[in-house]
Amino acid sequence: MDVLWALLLIGVALFLGGLLLRSLPGSWLAFGAVVVVFGLGIPALVIDDHKSESSGGGGGAAAAPSETTTSTTTTGTTGGGGTKKSTGGGGGGSSAVLAQGKQLFQQNCGTCHTLADAGTNGKVGPVLDQVKPDKQLVLSALKNGGLGSGTMPANIVTGADASAVATYVSTVAGK
Repeated sequence: MDVLWALLLIGVALFLGGLLLRSLPGSWLAFGAVVVVFGLGIPALVIDDHKSESSGGGGGAAAAPSETTTSTTTTGTTGGGGTKKSTGGGGGGSSAVLAQGKQLFQQNCGTCHTLADAGTNGKVGPVLDQVKPDKQLVLSALKNGGLGSGTMPANIVTGADASAVATYVSTVAGK
C-alpha cells in the first residue's frame, strides 16, 4: 500500500513539475539539478560510509575478544588476580557482564569512541585505549554526558547497563 502512495506522489510531482518547469530558463533547471545531486548524493555517501565503517568494525572483532573473556573467567574467578584485564579497576566483572557491557558499548558508544577490544573506531570522542579510564570515571561520563565537552549526551546508558559498560571499558581499555 505504501508503494502505491509513493508512486502516486511521484506521479503528481512529475505532472506539476512539468507544468511549472516549462516556464523556467535552462540555467535554473541546471542549478536545480546540481542542488538535487549534492543535496541527496553527499548525504547518501556519508551515510553509506558510516554504515560500512561501524558495521565492519564491530562484527569482525566480536569473535576474538570473547575468547579472552573466556580465559578471564577460567583464570580469574577468584578476583582475576594474574590477568591483565583485572588491572583496569573494573572490579573483576564476570564474563556475562563484560559481554553485556561490550554489546552496549558497541551500540551506544562505538560510533564516537575508539576502543580496540570492541572493534570500534569513532572519531568524535576520546580514544579510550589511550585514556584508560577507571570505572568511576566512565560512570561519571555516562551520567553527566562526558567530561564537559558538551558533545556526549547525559544518561546515554543508565542503571545496570551503565555499570556493565563502565566495568567493560575499565577492564579492557588500553589492554
